Amino acid sequence: MTTISKKIFGVTAIMAMAFHSCTINEDTIGDVTIIQGSGNNGDNCVILEGQITSDLNLTADNCYQLRGGVSVVDGVTLTIEAGTTIQAGSDGGVFSYLAIEQGAKIMAEGTQSQPIVFTSDKSTPNPGDWGGLLIAGKAPINRAAVSATTEVANLTYGGNDSNDDSGILRYVRLEYTGGKINDDAEYNGLSLYGVGNGTTIEYVEAYLGNDDGIEFFGGTVDLKYAVVIGAGDDSIDWTDGWVGRGQFWIVQQTALAGDKGIEADNLNSTPDAIPFSYPTISNITLIGAEDGDGTNKGIEFRAGTKVAAYNMIIKGFPGIGIEVDDDQTLINFNAGEVEVRNSIIDNVNSFDLDHDGNAAFDLSDFATYSNYTLDGSGAPFNSDGTAVPDDFQISGFRGSYTANAFDPTTLDAWFSSATFVGALQEGDTWTSGWVRL
Repeated sequence: MTTISKKIFGVTAIMAMAFHSCTINEDTIGDVTIIQGSGNNGDNCVILEGQITSDLNLTADNCYQLRGGVSVVDGVTLTIEAGTTIQAGSDGGVFSYLAIEQGAKIMAEGTQSQPIVFTSDKSTPNPGDWGGLLIAGKAPINRAAVSATTEVANLTYGGNDSNDDSGILRYVRLEYTGGKINDDAEYNGLSLYGVGNGTTIEYVEAYLGNDDGIEFFGGTVDLKYAVVIGAGDDSIDWTDGWVGRGQFWIVQQTALAGDKGIEADNLNSTPDAIPFSYPTISNITLIGAEDGDGTNKGIEFRAGTKVAAYNMIIKGFPGIGIEVDDDQTLINFNAGEVEVRNSIIDNVNSFDLDHDGNAAFDLSDFATYSNYTLDGSGAPFNSDGTAVPDDFQISGFRGSYTANAFDPTTLDAWFSSATFVGALQEGDTWTSGWVRL
């Protein structure tokens, strides 16, 4: 086994090559020779480590491996070709991750048949094998006057540019993320720190991560077509004043581990911090599971968040379907700024909203909110009796419930027309080919 190292565009590329079993191709750019392996066979990966300081293209005819923390710096673009696989792991307790710093861009445009996959480098992978993908932008946050520092990777994030552009993620799958640094810090699958709405993020999956699947730390970025399978903690999380939009999200917990389908905060330390977290989301399917503690919740709105949510299906959580928690969140709820409408909440405990009589409304009031819930007798729903199928596997379930649906395009032209409840309807194929179950 021979190791060859070359400096390429400011990132070190190390190729371990078994000469008896592979063909070596060489490309020359200027006076730099790039030695490539024979393809995505896992044995001949280009190793990326340190800072990427010049534009770099990753191509599908190679595999790549992250070593330690890899950062794309200000002014640099990392382009990843459809079908590319990037492996990552840990060494001596140091987890690999990929960070896109403020002012940098990632252009990762997979396709439905050729997604870009970030995965474990282990032959027997497990949740938490590596860190995850982190993107830091210059959009507003509420944690500090202008900018803050991430709890992992020490990235600066936040600013005053709502339209900040960190690039494109399209048809990207993140597997086995969530390396645990200590009891207070773990990586998420995809962490979005102050990312602006000039960034495009759609068709993204977080699969079997050890911590949260996708988390927004402030910013204005939007997310359309997202899937989180088997997150070890919360599937989708927001905090720090996120004010983006979301549509077509699917969460499916497993019996291995999990907490909330969505955990939604404004700011724990200062629940009335401005800007408030106030996203608008529609066509969400959250499927819970029992992981042994009986407490998994569909959604917890807390720490002062606001939200406008439509066309959701929440089913199978052994704890509560939706909980509204903390004083500031209840103030927002009573002011009509925590809204859940046109949704199906199919849990034995659908809502926890009263908080000693301080809640002025009840989301189970169908006449006001058009939400179907289980009634006290255990009958399917308290309105027209429309039942929800027990099989919620993405491959089988389609939520063609239109009687109480809401057209989100009446809110904002960014939303796609979807006059049905949940993230999928009969005939939808957007999860096919790239989503892993």
